[in-house]
Amino acid sequence: MSDPRFFELTQLPLKQRAARIAELFAEGVENDCPAPSRAKRRQARAETLAERPAAAFSRKLRGTLHWLAPKNLPAAILAFARITHDWMTAHQMPSPARAAQSPEGFCGLAASLEPEYLIDAYARGLILRNFMGAPTLWAPSTRAVLRPWDFPRGIAASDAEGERVSLDEAFDVVLAACGGAEPAHWRKPELDMALGDLYDAGFAHSLEVRGRDGVLVAGLIGVAAGGVFTIERMFALDEDSLVHAVNNLAFQLQRWNFALIDIRSPSDLATRLQCATMTRANFCGELASNACGGRHGHWRIAEDLRPLVRRIGESSLKIVARA
Repeated sequence: MSDPRFFELTQLPLKQRAARIAELFAEGVENDCPAPSRAKRRQARAETLAERPAAAFSRKLRGTLHWLAPKNLPAAILAFARITHDWMTAHQMPSPARAAQSPEGFCGLAASLEPEYLIDAYARGLILRNFMGAPTLWAPSTRAVLRPWDFPRGIAASDAEGERVSLDEAFDVVLAACGGAEPAHWRKPELDMALGDLYDAGFAHSLEVRGRDGVLVAGLIGVAAGGVFTIERMFALDEDSLVHAVNNLAFQLQRWNFALIDIRSPSDLATRLQCATMTRANFCGELASNACGGRHGHWRIAEDLRPLVRRIGESSLKIVARA
């Protein structure tokens, strides 16, 4: 009871205690040190994400070569024509219903990278991508999704007792680590900065997995739009650690009544996690149905969930081994 917040609660009238408890709960972990200003946070983040000229040139060259490849060139021309149209007109937020078949899921130019604009885009089922240097919005025709309450699904918690999973403790570090794991044609530092702004606004989140020595071995970045959490970036030195991380995340999102974990597109990780697939229209319907859900602000893993995750994970591993 040495935490001054508990003493503060005891001094409040009963009618005010519930509101203050709810406020503390929404804030997540509080820091005794004053939070740096947004400008200082953005400056530090920009320094973390800064590319050397040679690395930036290599990334841009690989992205250009990807879209100029014969199999991708027709789709690139169509996308460029739509971007030009959007740029020359006062266009509104593009609708997922107008997503192109080629390039698959392309919707149009992102008019802004401000948090208010981007969270509206995510709430409509759109995701942010770089296209030839322009920030653009996409809506894949098929989404790979998980229901948090479907766990366990044969997914074992890590057998490395020293691994520690956390939320929102090292967002910028995870964001920088994820940058090297993303294909060059999707990457652009300005988009990572936009995710950082969403984090500062309480909508984007990081999940970290550290080994026994405290070194980051896996992590992911995601955006919460209502009761749907979309994983935007991920990296792993060990894929088992990443699976462990998603397992922990699912149990925490159960606690907060999230409806879906969106992994965007089918992939090897989605197959390993036994993700279901969902059409674009059904996914947008889920977003609309759960628009009032979710949890705003910075997050943390509830300590009482850790033993539960480990125990259920071990049981799942035994079931899989017997099968």
